Amino acid sequence: MAASGFLEEKRVIVTFNRHLPLDERILRIDHIQARRYSKLGGVALEIATEGIVRHLRACDRMDVNPDTSAVREIIDDAVNGRRVFAEGTEQQTQAA
Repeated sequence: MAASGFLEEKRVIVTFNRHLPLDERILRIDHIQARRYSKLGGVALEIATEGIVRHLRACDRMDVNPDTSAVREIIDDAVNGRRVFAEGTEQQTQAA
């Protein structure tokens, strides 16, 4: 190591948005969807929140950016009262 005081260069993957409030994360995805989400209330807000949180968790697990169209669809479904989620591997049942 050189005497200059600099450390060796290391690559680090950092997820900056992970600890932000949900409203801020949605705003960073798309400002139009953030505005639509902020106008929701009651059951529609609960459905949208659950769907968006699931989407963000999946994106964090796969290390990909959240999809604007997926957030839009989740909000559309929440407005229409539909609770639609993709099945995860832990939710699949085995055929006998």
